[in-house]
Amino acid sequence: MAITVAMDAEFAATISRRAILSYLQQTGAAKRFPPRSPPTTVDHTVREVIRSWNLDIPENVYERYIVCGVDIGFAAYQHTPYDLQIAIALFTFCATIFDDRTWLDPKAMREFIPRFCLGQPQLHPLLDRFVESTMNLRKFFPLYTANTICSAVLEYANEEVYCAEDVDQTMLRPGAWQYVEYTRLKSGIPEPYAIGIWPSSVCSDLKEYVQAIPEALLFINHVNDLFSFYKETLEGDRGNYINQYALVHERSTSEAVSDLVDKLVSVAENVRNILGDGSAREAWEDFVSGYTHFHLYCPRYKLAGILPEYF
Repeated sequence: MAITVAMDAEFAATISRRAILSYLQQTGAAKRFPPRSPPTTVDHTVREVIRSWNLDIPENVYERYIVCGVDIGFAAYQHTPYDLQIAIALFTFCATIFDDRTWLDPKAMREFIPRFCLGQPQLHPLLDRFVESTMNLRKFFPLYTANTICSAVLEYANEEVYCAEDVDQTMLRPGAWQYVEYTRLKSGIPEPYAIGIWPSSVCSDLKEYVQAIPEALLFINHVNDLFSFYKETLEGDRGNYINQYALVHERSTSEAVSDLVDKLVSVAENVRNILGDGSAREAWEDFVSGYTHFHLYCPRYKLAGILPEYF
């Protein structure tokens, strides 16, 4: 078993490195990378707020979730006000802990949606803060996209509970490729991150960018799929998007990763075409670079060893 895991890791390192380098070259994402360190204002404020929450989670445990939230907040949203970067960081902190499930009782997770909808207290303090951070994030956007954030959180929570109930996502039936795309869209919670690209302070007119949101959702999920594949392989995760895609499309893993890079490049360019010139397009370019920067440098994805030239 140890030999098999080592071989899988070596294979994943090889194809991940090749694919990520191809993605960086074709998208030009690295040309606008932000600084490596977050602004002190963002980092300090996020830490102070989380410490005031009195979560039933040890501080040394949730530190990695703070780092993840702060890094994506400042890197991907470098073009937005600090208040939004902080809001994204706090939201990400809650959503990431929800995704990892380690510190949440299954009953508390199952009760999250009914209690959210009924306005009732949650069964874990982290979940109360997840609701609070979702409501806080709404205030930066017009009504349509603000409401989309809320509906996306409910769909995400529903999918996470579904997957936590020992559902074997590797036992896919032939032809179920739309199911793979459907569940990935729900589990990725990309809407808040796509909508976050264009807050009212950056683009006051929804019509400037709303038609680009569906493509942005794909970009957000699939950048994560590409950059997390190596980590997931190391962890023995065979139910990730790339493996599922390969299975339902009868493609090899290498071919699936190559297809994903082609899709990302196409999606990024299509968003540019939809947005045209102006502030919405500039926000998109900053996001592409910042979101890529986050995934490349976040310790969660363990890429330093396979892409040393970027470290």
